[in-house]
Amino acid sequence: MTVPAWAMPTLALRRCRAPHRVLAWLAVLATFLLTVAPTRAEGRVAFLSERLKYPPGSGKADDFRVRTNAALALGATDDEDAIAPLCTGLDDPSEVVRQAVAVALKRLGRASAHDCLQRRVAVETNAPVKAQVKRALDALDAAAAPAGGQGREPSTATIANAKYYVSVSKVTNHTTRAAADVERIVGGAIASKLADIGEYQLAPQGESNSAAKAALTKRKMKGYYLGVSVDKLDYSDGSLHVRVKIAVFSYPDRDLRGEVPAGATLPGARPGDSGAEEQLMSVVAARAAELFAQNFK
Repeated sequence: MTVPAWAMPTLALRRCRAPHRVLAWLAVLATFLLTVAPTRAEGRVAFLSERLKYPPGSGKADDFRVRTNAALALGATDDEDAIAPLCTGLDDPSEVVRQAVAVALKRLGRASAHDCLQRRVAVETNAPVKAQVKRALDALDAAAAPAGGQGREPSTATIANAKYYVSVSKVTNHTTRAAADVERIVGGAIASKLADIGEYQLAPQGESNSAAKAALTKRKMKGYYLGVSVDKLDYSDGSLHVRVKIAVFSYPDRDLRGEVPAGATLPGARPGDSGAEEQLMSVVAARAAELFAQNFK
């Protein structure tokens, strides 16, 4: 099976018509292509904060895309002053904006954001937004904790009524980033997205064919093996371009079924910006997992 052309990821922004996690993620992913008007460095946070405000100021259009892009740009400022407007943005009526705010707060990695994230996670009703807020909290907690092991450790907890049994490969890393970092970022995002969808049971790493067949037979699931790779990070044209590919195989026999590529661009990112690389790789990997879930049943 090959994925039809219409299933390839698009970066053209479309307004969400329903509170569905697929459309919400697509909207967030697409906003990386929007640009923010240039401004002096010392006034950048104030400029972006004004555009994140809801309701917008007098004479300004009420456009969730503007607020979403402003939130993501605030996350790239590495400025403590960006925390307050972003925390306010967690109450935005648009789930797309709230999700972008959580991504931005995770990227900034400031302990001062912990309280507002904790408050939001307790009242958030949109599943994709709540998941992103939890990831931001987890990142802050991990940064505050003593250093531990590296690498991805996807949960193999039993998923009730799972329809699919998925084994995710180690990530083939074509970037210059450390393999452990890419494994954590990309592999973790794929595992997390499949867990959010809820129909996927992750197979343990290194599982034997006989054990896989026994699990599939016992629970009557369909098996897939995902071969994951990340292309070289591209900083051409003053932007960061990230591309993640998932080769889809049957499992455990590993007959090729097709390939799902996903990519996105973040304008204005500078070479070596590890924070921008991490956030964009995470979003693109999650999008690739989402496309797999949409097109392989």
